[in-house]
Amino acid sequence: MALMRVKREFLLILIGLATASTQNYQIKEATVYWDAAQKSVILKEGVLEKEGGAYGYYNNTLTLTGWGVLEIQAGYGEIPTSDETTSFLAGYLEGFLTAKQMFNHYTNIYPQMIKDEKILEPLKDFMTKQDYWTREQVKLRRNSDTLWLHVGLILAQLDGLHAGAAHWAKSHQQEPLSMFAVQLLNEVGDLLDLIPALTPRLNVSRGPGRFRLPVMGHCSALIKVMPGFENLLFAHSSWFNYASTMRIYKHWDFRLTGTHIATGRMSFSSYPGILTSLDDFYLLGSGLLMTQTTNSVFNTSLYTLVTPHSLLAWQRVRLANVMAHTGNQWADIFSKYNSGTYNSQYMLLDMSKVLLGRSIKDGALTVVEQIPGLVLHSDQTQALRQGYWPSYNVPFHAEIYNRSGYGVMWRKHGEDFSYDLCPRAKIFRRDQAGVTDLASLKHIMRYNNYKKEPYSQGHPCKTICCRNDLRLK
Repeated sequence: MALMRVKREFLLILIGLATASTQNYQIKEATVYWDAAQKSVILKEGVLEKEGGAYGYYNNTLTLTGWGVLEIQAGYGEIPTSDETTSFLAGYLEGFLTAKQMFNHYTNIYPQMIKDEKILEPLKDFMTKQDYWTREQVKLRRNSDTLWLHVGLILAQLDGLHAGAAHWAKSHQQEPLSMFAVQLLNEVGDLLDLIPALTPRLNVSRGPGRFRLPVMGHCSALIKVMPGFENLLFAHSSWFNYASTMRIYKHWDFRLTGTHIATGRMSFSSYPGILTSLDDFYLLGSGLLMTQTTNSVFNTSLYTLVTPHSLLAWQRVRLANVMAHTGNQWADIFSKYNSGTYNSQYMLLDMSKVLLGRSIKDGALTVVEQIPGLVLHSDQTQALRQGYWPSYNVPFHAEIYNRSGYGVMWRKHGEDFSYDLCPRAKIFRRDQAGVTDLASLKHIMRYNNYKKEPYSQGHPCKTICCRNDLRLK
């Protein structure tokens, strides 16, 4: 069964932890308590105390497996804490445990995102206004609207992350990361659209119309059902730069007591200092599985709809992950206060609708797509029943596809911008039938034979697993 397979993966992680510890790989443990009288955090390093407000560890196996592992439990202490305090403590502990990795990741990623220092002033202005607006909305509406109550918990966790990293920095005689740095780490995905929105002259083609020049997509995903519904497999191939190879797989278990909470438990691929996956790839305690691939916005006139009076994509993903019980609920929550940044296709698998070996009920697969000014979603379970759902940086919904400018790009640049006929659509269509287990799933998601693959046309990114570093300049 799919869930049993997930449990086996967790078992492998635990076995890996045991092996790493015997080989003296660094495992950092800590517990944090909330001192209500002093309104401050008490941190105990090197211990896991279940009576604490939050406790956990970071296993630094990056050079061994390519991943560090972070596990945090919060809200299970002897002294009950509010959900806001629980969220702050969870963020504080993560910030402290992974502060060194946060510093290194920020050093790596900053020059990749900020290629022109002229963008800093408008970017900081937008981020400041968005943060202020969001916090004001929380103050005004958290007692009357559960959505804003949960936004407040996300901000509390972000504030805790910043404070915990600062605690580590001061104890190591280092300058703490600024709040701007912590926000930038969390907004990396949003910056992919926010920066061109703030600098409309960048990447804009000359001549009539306002269309960005074509760029490479970001990620491939595949959801595969066995012919007799015996199993369901789900995978993501993350395309990003070498500056982003400091990966962390995170396991969070937060006991939250407020209403309208679907789950406080999730496991997901991530990066240092980022409170989302970014890839995205989530296993949620609600029984939802979520993955995502990024779409482009070539029609830059849409960027006029981007406003700081909105919730960024990373914040809305967190909201939906915690509050939604179904794919349809996830889409409804995510669509509120659309920032028009990090425009992507999200795929929600509802495992409660999947009866292995028997049936796949309607609502098992919800596909959500966003552009500035519009979020659409649809039930694509029938497509899944036919065997597979692929995702490859081309919008599925016709309105999203056309408004984004993909039709114009197809006419100008060819099939690379066709939903049905782009290289990855062809490769997935041809090869997905060979996926029968985890080994064959890994094979297709790592597939890159661009020198011999006819659909790749000699291009190392026109395939399932991009290797743009191999491209001849």
